[in-house]
Amino acid sequence: EITLVRHAQPDWEPSGAAVDQPTLTKLGFAQSRCTAERLGAETYDALYVSPLRRARETAEPIAAALKLEPQVRPWLRELELPPLEGRTPEQVHAFFREGRLREPDRWWEGYEGGESFRHFYERVASGTDSLLTGEHALGIHESAGHRIWQVADWEARVLVVAHEGTISVMTSHLLGIPPNPWTPLRFSIGWTGIARLRTAQLGRGAVWTLAAFNQTDHLDNLGAP
Repeated sequence: EITLVRHAQPDWEPSGAAVDQPTLTKLGFAQSRCTAERLGAETYDALYVSPLRRARETAEPIAAALKLEPQVRPWLRELELPPLEGRTPEQVHAFFREGRLREPDRWWEGYEGGESFRHFYERVASGTDSLLTGEHALGIHESAGHRIWQVADWEARVLVVAHEGTISVMTSHLLGIPPNPWTPLRFSIGWTGIARLRTAQLGRGAVWTLAAFNQTDHLDNLGAP
C-alpha cells in the first residue's frame, strides 16, 4: 500500500506579498497535527517527503507519531514555477489565471518560465518506479501494453508527503492512465488530503487500485479553511 498525503495549508503571502518557499499557516500546523493523529496508529515501513519546506513541516509531526525518519526525495517536489517572490496577490492570481486560460495543447509547456509539465510528469513517474523497484523490490512486467507488478511483500506500506501535482501524477501513473497535462485537475486533493493505493492480485502479478482519495475527515474539528 502507498498512502499519499498532500502538505498542509501554506502561508503564501505572509506580509501581503508572495514568497516562493512558504511556511505553514497556523491552520496548516493544526492540519498537520490532526493528520499525525490520524496516521499515528498505523504502521509504515518508510516515510518519503518532498524537500520543499511546506511538505517537510507537514511531515514533522507525522514522523514523530510514527517514529520514522523522513527520507527526502528531490523528485517529489511540486511542478517548478518561475520566481513569484515579492509579487502582489493580484499579480499572482493573474499569473495563474492566464495559465489556466491557455489552450489545452499548451498546458504541456507548464507555466511560462517554469518547468514543463512533460518534464514534471517524467520526473515523478520515473522517481516512483525507481523507488518501488529499488528500495521496495517490486518488479514490473509489460503484458500486452499493460504494466503488471511483481510484489515481493504484500504487507509492505509506504507513506509519502508531497504536493497536489506530485500526488496526481503518482496516482495516474500507477493506475495506468495515459499522461496528460491536466492530470492535477482530475486528481485534485485538499490540504492534508489522504489518498491510498493498494496492489490487487492479477494472475501471478498485481495491479494498483485506488482504495481512497482525498480523505479529509480528520480535519472535521478544525472547521472550514
